[in-house]
Amino acid sequence: MSEKFEVKVTERRQIYIHNTLENAVYHLKRKIEEHIQNNQREGVGLEIMACLTMMAFSFEAQVNFLGFKLDEKWAERKPYLVKVERIARKLKVPLDQSARPYSTIKTLKTFRDTLAHGKPQIIKGEKNLVLTHEELTNRNILKADWESYLTEEFLRQSYDDTDTLWKRLLQASGLDILDTVTAGESTFQILGTVNDEGNA
Repeated sequence: MSEKFEVKVTERRQIYIHNTLENAVYHLKRKIEEHIQNNQREGVGLEIMACLTMMAFSFEAQVNFLGFKLDEKWAERKPYLVKVERIARKLKVPLDQSARPYSTIKTLKTFRDTLAHGKPQIIKGEKNLVLTHEELTNRNILKADWESYLTEEFLRQSYDDTDTLWKRLLQASGLDILDTVTAGESTFQILGTVNDEGNA
């Protein structure tokens, strides 16, 4: 029978989900680049879709982290862009609505919402077009508008712009990069041995 101990455990943990989401983004992006480089394009659009979605989640989590650290009245449930604007105002980081990186953040948010609130679309219409035989053959009428974002270019732009804005906000916050990392510690103190009846 193993000896049992009464133990006092003291723990302190800070679990910051934006770290895990950033890791998912980095992993997916690296895999996508690898597949493209090796000309393994099957499913790449789906991987880009997953990576962009994780990127939108990751950036929102980063903004929520800054709000949690810097704003006593932070409302994590507020709309995504409202939170971005609020934290930027608080940190005096200017946001140009029509320019990168913020314009990319808005587009990424629209993309994320389209997937998160997925709803059916019925498209009807009639039009006359002038097309070459190749254009006619390559028309994909079952392609949704949001699929136009599933490109290497938009993936790189979104990655660069979310990273740029995150770094600007973090620098303005005065927080150190180590303040943003998931970490913890645990200590224990043996108070005594316990017999099989549970008595010390």
